[in-house]
Amino acid sequence: MAVDMQHMPTFQPRGSHPPVSNTERQRQFRERNPGYYARIQAKKRAASKAYVAAMQERQRAMAAMLAKSRQLLLPAPVELFVIPGVNAIPQTLTAAREPAPLSVSHARD
Repeated sequence: MAVDMQHMPTFQPRGSHPPVSNTERQRQFRERNPGYYARIQAKKRAASKAYVAAMQERQRAMAAMLAKSRQLLLPAPVELFVIPGVNAIPQTLTAAREPAPLSVSHARD
């Protein structure tokens, strides 16, 4: 029976290893953690697909609601509301727009 045991972490003081480039450090990480980036991308993809599905469901619900509400629209009689202060505004605007005659005096100094 083979037992897959991880290595125990060991203390490694600074300077005990030669400097390693970032590319090499990333390569070592990918070797130690196979499938890490695939799992991250799968989570992002699943979240994106869930968001798209929720938006499509919301659009379908909106379309169904609009289709249902369109059936209930009935023509309503037109009522002209008379509000004394508000209905007088257009009349005062037309009166204000009419040009007032200018008085010209013919007196000379």
